[in-house]
Amino acid sequence: MYTTSLGAAKSVAVQSDTLVPRRRNRGNERRLLLLETTLRLIASGGVDAVSHRAVAELAEVPLGSTTYWFASRQEMLREALEHFARMEIATLRERFAGVLGKRLSRRRLVDEFTAHLLSQLGEGRWRAVAEYALVQEATRQPELERVCREWTEAWEELLTEVFASFGARSPELEARMFLAMLDGLLVGELAVPSEDVEHKVIRPALEAWFSRIPGGES
Repeated sequence: MYTTSLGAAKSVAVQSDTLVPRRRNRGNERRLLLLETTLRLIASGGVDAVSHRAVAELAEVPLGSTTYWFASRQEMLREALEHFARMEIATLRERFAGVLGKRLSRRRLVDEFTAHLLSQLGEGRWRAVAEYALVQEATRQPELERVCREWTEAWEELLTEVFASFGARSPELEARMFLAMLDGLLVGELAVPSEDVEHKVIRPALEAWFSRIPGGES
């Protein structure tokens, strides 16, 4: 009797230990779904389109799911921006892993940054739209500033490494100015797309930028 009870108790414990991670995984998946849905809603309708109900409807989940994970609309926006920033920083590191710490030719750098910008204007366009909508919202919502700052600093850190390896005299300043140019190109093209943007806008701009920096190979 004791042995049977002990075995049953162990079986229940094992099942419980197995179910807890599963529940956590399902809960985390639901939370990520809501964050991604928030970003897609921002991309399609702007920040003002975000509400608990709108996110729940688009994600096709009960309204209680959004109120469970996010106490307020502001919390939803902040966590969506944090999620987006983490994903983008990881993507940056992965995309430019072959560039960092190497003395590359101007042509290679132009190719790498052209590919990145084209992805932002292509399959990643909705994310870029959501990004700039959230950045704009940060001017009105101080709680979003910290995330925007971390995001910008991650970009500047990466670009500083690129320009230092290229031999720029002031890699930190070069990084900040270059990031401003990238943002300007993206915002302009998102709002008013150019015909043949790669060869008429992006490549000429990047080639002009890197050609003015001493050092590196052509």
